[in-house]
Amino acid sequence: MRKCLLPLLLILCACTEKIDIQSRSDYHDYLAVEATLTDRPEDPQRIILSRTISYFHTEAQPMVSGAFVKVNDVVFNEKENGVYEAPEGWSGKVGVEYKLRIRLSEGNEYEAEAMMPEPGFRMDAIDYAFAGDKTLGLDSLWTVGVWGYEKEIDSYYLGTHAVNGFYQPMEMAKVTDDKFFNHNEVAGFPIEPLMQSELLRKQYGDCYKYLEAGDEITLELWTLEKGYYEYLLALTMNSISIPLFTPQPANVPTNIRGEHVLGYFAVCPVARASVTVDDPFRPYFKRMFPF
Repeated sequence: MRKCLLPLLLILCACTEKIDIQSRSDYHDYLAVEATLTDRPEDPQRIILSRTISYFHTEAQPMVSGAFVKVNDVVFNEKENGVYEAPEGWSGKVGVEYKLRIRLSEGNEYEAEAMMPEPGFRMDAIDYAFAGDKTLGLDSLWTVGVWGYEKEIDSYYLGTHAVNGFYQPMEMAKVTDDKFFNHNEVAGFPIEPLMQSELLRKQYGDCYKYLEAGDEITLELWTLEKGYYEYLLALTMNSISIPLFTPQPANVPTNIRGEHVLGYFAVCPVARASVTVDDPFRPYFKRMFPF
């Protein structure tokens, strides 16, 4: 798994605090917590701690080192400056409640609870189709379709993709409810655009490369608890930045208890499927139109 979503819950409305920053010039030093865990034991489970910086400052966001980070009985060890990682092979499980505890070196403590929701979507397969050159101002555009089933529960999702293991950045991921699936069988639903642009590739890497035969496309659909969904929507309205909270957004909800803290603790099940490119210019979904 790449960076925590940036890499994943809300228990009661009364436990949810709102950070209300009056203006961009009214700067406070906040702890920024990126704590999104998944049910994928093959992916590293990471929690990232950093400090916010002023809107007008251009220096790198300082990472928070030397903290004690624990989820239930599992200690997350600091693998690099400000990045804390669970033991290899550990992951979350559906229906289990998790408690995050953070203690900074200066003694400040923070806590949050999260429960992984039931997966809302069963992903069976994906396929791709070429949408044309010079589309929407891009060098080229593909579409990824998905096959599967959306369960009869109200769900919220985050969709993201990778090309050859290179994931798109957080600010390009899509957050939505289940209105597109509406508790039905899904066959070839065009869920994700694959944009190719040399400008985007230089800025974000090979997730925006020109597709060639042999490339592997991976699609992920994260099921979100409603509170985390609302948190991501709030970030989107405040323009997501990387690292998160540079500069500080206003009125973003958090489920983390403690003084001067931003972020969200969430545990999400992830549906994932991949397809290997054979003919990058194939105009139709092969699974739906085999002729």
